[in-house]
Amino acid sequence: MNLESCNVLLVEDVPLLAKVTEQMLKKSPAHRYLLVHKETLAAGIGALESADFDVVLLDLNLPDSRELDTLTAVLDAAPDVPIIVLTATQSHEVGFQAIKLGAQDFLMKGDFNYLVLDRAIVYSIERHHLRRTLQRLAVIDELTGLYNRRGFQMIHSDIVQRQKWTKTRGYLCYFDLDRFKQINDTIGHRKGDEALAEFAAILKTAFRKDAFLVRLGGDEFLALGLEAAPGQAEASVKALQAALTERNRSKDSPFPLDASCGIAHFDQDGPFTAEDLTAAADAALYRDKESRRQARAPSGGELREMRGTA
Repeated sequence: MNLESCNVLLVEDVPLLAKVTEQMLKKSPAHRYLLVHKETLAAGIGALESADFDVVLLDLNLPDSRELDTLTAVLDAAPDVPIIVLTATQSHEVGFQAIKLGAQDFLMKGDFNYLVLDRAIVYSIERHHLRRTLQRLAVIDELTGLYNRRGFQMIHSDIVQRQKWTKTRGYLCYFDLDRFKQINDTIGHRKGDEALAEFAAILKTAFRKDAFLVRLGGDEFLALGLEAAPGQAEASVKALQAALTERNRSKDSPFPLDASCGIAHFDQDGPFTAEDLTAAADAALYRDKESRRQARAPSGGELREMRGTA
């Protein structure tokens, strides 16, 4: 790691230990540490909410929190910041439990020097960055930047739980691209990838920032979320269709971009499982696709824009 400066949050309620830690950081042979010290969990979380930090040095036993509850609270407040736990016990068990929960390292108070602390900070930041990168790659579709199927499985249960807490109506919108196979077969898979990426970009503009957008696979997409007001999902779909219509009218492209959509809602009565919800939305999508197919002129006009070579 090559840092000009590293912002460190130290959450420690013993002033003498905080001073010793600060002096250690000043002795670093390779890095410049900028330290912010807080004495309570509440103050530490407040600091994380108001400023950016590269690492947290966290005492587990504070005036307003004890043991692993302290770590859990900081993990919830700042999941993107690596945490090094400082423990007063000589048993490694608490440290190992902390790492299982999500801490990057643990150090026993009075049992490390400035070189050990410096190395722990450097390695923790690098490990955390690698872990977050791997987690992101595991749930993000590389082509579109949306969540993938695995990501959908992870966020679905969270959305359902939020619905139960808030009692607002949830929605799942299921999309697939019309005539997508013809794009691949007529002008090539590279253009097909362009169509998928472009649709994902338009999808992001049509839905609220708090919607979860998914590329389920192939040309199938999902939008999942809770309605801030009745009819929000339908309004977002209309905005999407309007954006696609405008795109097809104004953009010089070798292919039109259209999508069929099915919407399923869920509330305190369900459906709750991912399978039931997607099945309901898929059935609605099929009805929409059939309606669009029947409305389309049979002259083959839908192919008029597909031109060029792969």
